[in-house]
Amino acid sequence: MEEYRWSLPGQFGPRTEVRLLPDTVLDARLEARLGEILAPYCQGRPVAVVADTHTLPMAERVTAGLAAVAEVRTTAVIPAGEPSKTWAQAGEVLRQLARAALPRDGVVLAVGGGVVTDLAGFVAATYLRGVRWVAVPTTLLAQVDAAVGGKTAVDLPEGKNLAGAFFLPELVLAAPAWLATLPVAEWRSGLGEVVKSALIAKSGLWNTLRAGLPEPGRELERWTPIIAGTIAVKAAVVAADPHEGGPRMALNFGHTLGHALETLIGYGRISHGEAVGLGSLVALYLSEQLWGLDPAVQAEVRHWLQAWGMPVRLDPAQAAAVADRAALAAVLNRDKKARAFGLQWTLLRAAGEPVISRDVPWELVWEAVETILPAETAAGRGKEAGA
Repeated sequence: MEEYRWSLPGQFGPRTEVRLLPDTVLDARLEARLGEILAPYCQGRPVAVVADTHTLPMAERVTAGLAAVAEVRTTAVIPAGEPSKTWAQAGEVLRQLARAALPRDGVVLAVGGGVVTDLAGFVAATYLRGVRWVAVPTTLLAQVDAAVGGKTAVDLPEGKNLAGAFFLPELVLAAPAWLATLPVAEWRSGLGEVVKSALIAKSGLWNTLRAGLPEPGRELERWTPIIAGTIAVKAAVVAADPHEGGPRMALNFGHTLGHALETLIGYGRISHGEAVGLGSLVALYLSEQLWGLDPAVQAEVRHWLQAWGMPVRLDPAQAAAVADRAALAAVLNRDKKARAFGLQWTLLRAAGEPVISRDVPWELVWEAVETILPAETAAGRGKEAGA
């Protein structure tokens, strides 16, 4: 199987290179290949590695191949999980780079999942007003979404990804081999992005998924073209609109409500993929009501989510966390796509035909939430904010 490659506008040079190696087994040959690919990006430059407590051993293997060409000046290890993607944690990593005297021509090498690549990219964007960085994504979520496109961020108590920067890495280097040992829960955290990409683009990914769904954590050979197809959708959109001036908003399908669910329910109590999956179902309902989307699309997506063991409703505890309309409206209004005129939703006219919708009636939003999410969400409602 051949390697997949894409090019995006560059931050420090003419382009950012995204590479998906076809390897499904992590062995000495692949590790040697990683060193060969990374070497030109790190050669002669001090390197600061950012990993988490789960990916540190992998980061050490990756950097072992760089010993002859680069100096690893420091390694920052953050606790694994979304609760680490904070302003305070980013500050700790920034101070570690400063204490190591990483110079302006140094390189930040991120090895890990979406939390690591988001935080490390944000650190790279802000340290010394910007240093080069390279992403080695090791989870499905990071490979198909978080590491691709240059959106770097940390979470604030008021919402997800509210402090960040558009800052593209010089290289994104991925391989299905790193996914072989992931828990199924980590796979599900990335599947929402696969679903989103299949819905927003006429790319062939929709038909690939309809033809058969591989099991999360198994059949990596079948997952490789799905991963490649998902990256291809994002790469094409980002190349056309690097700073989200218009078309790139399509990539937020399912995320308007999804991010709100993560904020209110709590990181770690619902995964990103589960939240985006539920947010996608709500967005599909709104699309049916406002744009005449065929309900068969929602039925197909619901089938995918259930086949992968993902929720299509919130559990009672999760529902209670989002039961107050005022609180939910407040978080929705802080969405990154919101403008002075109000909230914007990414919806669909048809599969592969996204549309950015303004002025979606709040009563229709509540109807969608209460139709798609469980009956418990209707209990204990507070003041009807935004109605």
